[in-house]
Amino acid sequence: MPAKKPSRPWRLLHMTPGSVVETKHRSQPETYREVAAEKERIASGTSRVLRIRVEKWSVEYARWEHFETPYPEA
Repeated sequence: MPAKKPSRPWRLLHMTPGSVVETKHRSQPETYREVAAEKERIASGTSRVLRIRVEKWSVEYARWEHFETPYPEA
């Protein structure tokens, strides 16, 4: 039986020197608005985030899958 899609199928992982902070979002646009806001905080020096990873829930495999690493940009 396939797993049910969660109500917030997008996840951001903000990696800092001491921990990983996870936030979940309902849509891809909502997720990327948060990515843009975090990049602004990084640029202004008010964020300790070293890496941002975007993951999307896979109903087929019932797990989080890597979607993109928008920061740092390669």
